[in-house]
Amino acid sequence: MLKKYSLLVPFASLSTAAGVIILLARWINGNLLLSSPSALISFGFMAGICYTLATAISFIVLSSLLNKRNYKQNQHTQSFLLFTIQQKLSGMNLKVIRLFYLLTSIELWLIQLISISVLSEIMLNIPIPITLFLFLTGMLLLDRIMSVKSILWLEILFIIALFSLLIFIPIYYFVQNGASTVYEGIRLYHPYLFYFKNSEILLFYVIIQLAVLGQVLFDKSTWYLIAFIKPKKIRRSLFSSGVILALLTLSFTAILMIALYSGSFGQFQVLIFTFLYEVQPGFLTFAFLVIVLLAVVTSLLVDMRATKRFFMKKRPYYFYLIGLMVILLTFFLSIDLTILGVIYSFAFLHITILPFMLILLFTNRRIHKHSWFVILLSILVGIGVALSFNALYGLATSFMISSIYQLMLQTDTIEKMPEP
Repeated sequence: MLKKYSLLVPFASLSTAAGVIILLARWINGNLLLSSPSALISFGFMAGICYTLATAISFIVLSSLLNKRNYKQNQHTQSFLLFTIQQKLSGMNLKVIRLFYLLTSIELWLIQLISISVLSEIMLNIPIPITLFLFLTGMLLLDRIMSVKSILWLEILFIIALFSLLIFIPIYYFVQNGASTVYEGIRLYHPYLFYFKNSEILLFYVIIQLAVLGQVLFDKSTWYLIAFIKPKKIRRSLFSSGVILALLTLSFTAILMIALYSGSFGQFQVLIFTFLYEVQPGFLTFAFLVIVLLAVVTSLLVDMRATKRFFMKKRPYYFYLIGLMVILLTFFLSIDLTILGVIYSFAFLHITILPFMLILLFTNRRIHKHSWFVILLSILVGIGVALSFNALYGLATSFMISSIYQLMLQTDTIEKMPEP
């Protein structure tokens, strides 16, 4: 019998299909839809494809790492991540990780707000401050009035619309114009995008994959959603979500090729603009706008619900939301933000915390009292290397320092946590 505070009170435990839907709805957001062109412009088609595959592979890795028996013990009370943090950490370790747990929301919100501001500037021609104010107000209202069940139905609607659009657009356009025309156009205007011998492509892929894996393992929204799925279906849902995301990469790459083949571009905002008007303006343009809005809203609503589980009372939660809104608006007013820039900045946290999360979640190792210091030191050294050389070298340095010292510190084993 489920307890009153169970996450599953609104509806029964979800099957594999429903689990796949809610996981895809969390990770297909403004980040995927609008940042992939930035990676493509910087590193070519190979890196653009690798970037969109990183989350898919991370899901598959998580499905292989997850210990079903340990997870099943606490699946009806709270997220496995939050439970493990509270059970295995103490002192400064607990304080620092809880702080990071909340700070990760800043990355998600910044990326979604950048996505909204880009679409507003290109398609709606509304001043960005007004757009952000209306959007943030709308999100607060939705958080107040929408139940968990209604959020689930919204995610189902989003996934149906997304799959329809991503499947229809490439077929419609390639049948009408021919695949060879698109390919030859890209070779004529952007031959460098097919150049695969860039020495930094491999390093880019490895670093992005490690950073995204760390992000997935430390993502409170993902663990919150996993708690809705039947314990026996969790691994299958994660694996299926990864496979589907990988297949979506092919369709999304085809859409980017459509935007590129007819001429030059300057930045990713122009690339999206080109896509919207290269494909017939009208219905498809409106559909793309709706898709991005649904992606942004669903991912943020889930993050808000997952964050609410962190707080015991509502008042601290709403104080946190107010503080988050102030931080977000401050960033937008004082810094020229790009999606890829935000991703790189927070990648230092994700890639540094990856070794720590692997030990915390999937081993019986005792967490050393100075692990928090290793994480902070690795981030600072990595940022220093990034400022002196480049971001990829800095991220690689952070990961190596964190991995070496975390493995050196975590030497003792602890007894298995008893079932509650």
